[in-house]
Amino acid sequence: MAKKVIQNIKRGLAESKVLKIMRNKYTVVTVFFLVWVLFVDTNNLFVWINDLNTVSTQERQKEYYRQAIKQTDEKLNELTSNKDSLEKFAREQYLFHQKDEEIFLVVE
Repeated sequence: MAKKVIQNIKRGLAESKVLKIMRNKYTVVTVFFLVWVLFVDTNNLFVWINDLNTVSTQERQKEYYRQAIKQTDEKLNELTSNKDSLEKFAREQYLFHQKDEEIFLVVE
């Protein structure tokens, strides 16, 4: 009985469509090529994903710096067009004061 079961399993494996496909030389070459390109080559899947992450990070940085440049240009335009805002900026940032004034710094 055990011999019949083993023979049936062997016969089933010999007639299996999966094994027939795996024995096909074109399938073997295609699988080898895909494994090579995705995992072994210098431009493999992992390098591609890493490069994609790097590009997305750089795009976010680029947008951040565009916003920072826009804000700086607006502030520069405000300072060059209005004398009162320039005086306020100088007093706040560089602690400028007139001769008869005293400055008190309050540290929180």
